[in-house]
Amino acid sequence: MKLILIPDELSNLDAYIDRGCEGIIIGLKDLSTNYEVELDVEQIKLLKEKYPTIDIFVSMNKNFFNEEMSKVEQSLIELDKLDINGILYYDLSVVYLKNKNNLNVDLVWNQTHMVNNYKTCNYYYDLGVKYGFLSTEITIDEINEIKEKTNMKLFAFGYGYPVMAHTRRSLLTNYFINRGKEYDGSVCHIYDNNNKFSLKEDETGTTFLNDEFVNGSCLLTNSNVDFVVFNNNLFPEDKSLQLVSLISEYKTTNNERIIGEIEDLIGDYTNFFYKKTIFMVKKNDK
Repeated sequence: MKLILIPDELSNLDAYIDRGCEGIIIGLKDLSTNYEVELDVEQIKLLKEKYPTIDIFVSMNKNFFNEEMSKVEQSLIELDKLDINGILYYDLSVVYLKNKNNLNVDLVWNQTHMVNNYKTCNYYYDLGVKYGFLSTEITIDEINEIKEKTNMKLFAFGYGYPVMAHTRRSLLTNYFINRGKEYDGSVCHIYDNNNKFSLKEDETGTTFLNDEFVNGSCLLTNSNVDFVVFNNNLFPEDKSLQLVSLISEYKTTNNERIIGEIEDLIGDYTNFFYKKTIFMVKKNDK
């Protein structure tokens, strides 16, 4: 099991590696969304040369329009030459383009809420997709069932503020325009009863994040996933570094005391790990 960081910046990456971070996920510039660090192909090449011992995964997780397809194809061909560990995708065109061009780079199925069962994992695995990034709405038992019944290597979101939804609409810009103001690019908050959500907007649209920090230590103690992901966006750097150190110490020692220290640091919110998502269709009233 490796600890993978989605960094909010690269200037402090050495500190995270020194404390046990074993890989990173970054966005590909112009072809990804919800990443604080987005690099072009040449910058990724330099990053790979600087950090040859860690896993580097690149995300191309946008839905693509027809006019973007030539850039998507060319980017895949260029990334294939860099010996990166894999490319995260949302749009299925990435699978088609990889096979069309006989590329060797590994793919990570990353269709957010859809990566929730072993049968579809196996379907994409048979198409040549090596990895899957599991949905954040499934339980630890469901995660373990998928791991048991698929040959895919699995990512699971373990720590951070989870993305609840993303829309291409510029909701914050439109909100402030409606009130005769200008959106300044900052993170905003909305409330639903006692629940608080963070909103941020960029050129790809608006993202909703849960304002409760997920503690996914059950992935360390009660699963066999291949990668546990920590997104440190909006989380203080000192606590982020401390969390990475604690996770690494637990991986080495299996000392249950450390799980308690992690909880003291980040809280005990476990998202859906112990709560099934139940969908109900209301009957039509006659």
